[in-house]
Amino acid sequence: MPFMSLNFLSKSGLRLCVSAFSILALTTISTPQAEAAVRKNVSEYAGQRCNPPPRGSGVIVGIFQGLGESAFVSSDYPEVISRYRCFPSLEECKGWLYTMQSLYSAGLPRAAKCLKR
Repeated sequence: MPFMSLNFLSKSGLRLCVSAFSILALTTISTPQAEAAVRKNVSEYAGQRCNPPPRGSGVIVGIFQGLGESAFVSSDYPEVISRYRCFPSLEECKGWLYTMQSLYSAGLPRAAKCLKR
């Protein structure tokens, strides 16, 4: 019987060590999502106006279609906002999308994405 309790203690101690090591590993390993924060200082006019580039060109394209408040005071209908821009980096494109969604938040955007062509 004493051998059985010793065996139980060694297994539970091993489990405790493995659990502690797992928790430590999970808390210290950084995830790519946490490192890639969205830039929030990108202008609404960032990027270049462009035509759709050919596939395989490597150009980053930002597409935004949403609704904004109309410039006319008496209008009850929202203004349709549609933008298509080319960017040198994916980070700048995501920052631009963040800005566009912040500025034109009258309803959900119909399209908001960054694509690599």
